[in-house]
Amino acid sequence: MNTPPITLSVATIEGMHLARLVDDFIDLLRETEGDDPGVARLTPTAYPDDDTASAAFASATRADLLDRRLHDARTMRASLEMFDPDAEVTDEAAGIARDVRVRREDVDAWLRTLTAIRLVLATRLGITDDRPDVGGDGQAVYDWLGYRLELLIEAVDESDADALR
Repeated sequence: MNTPPITLSVATIEGMHLARLVDDFIDLLRETEGDDPGVARLTPTAYPDDDTASAAFASATRADLLDRRLHDARTMRASLEMFDPDAEVTDEAAGIARDVRVRREDVDAWLRTLTAIRLVLATRLGITDDRPDVGGDGQAVYDWLGYRLELLIEAVDESDADALR
């Protein structure tokens, strides 16, 4: 059965910002040589009480985990190709809604990528269970990505409900 894609309505400026965030995330994943705390959050310690086992596990799996994240991010970015984050737009054009079509087989890549970007932001901003609201622009971006994640989940749920009717 050929399932129709999920359609998300995205204001032009939001699409440009989302494309920029995904581009930045792709760049981060490609430059993983250092001990970036955000990247470390994407590849958690498997054995917190055993440094040797953790190092061996990370050595065996880290590259594959990051490659998968990179593949997911590129998949998401392909869906956003209509948005040029460096383009100049008028205030009027910025608010124009555009339909982004997410193929069903790409939904999980979108979900994983949005979640991963939020994890990196949370790490860099110091957002934790004990400190969920740090305020500022970074918090606003973190919350906005959560909103986008919620809208995607709702769109999938609605599409699934429509298919059952």
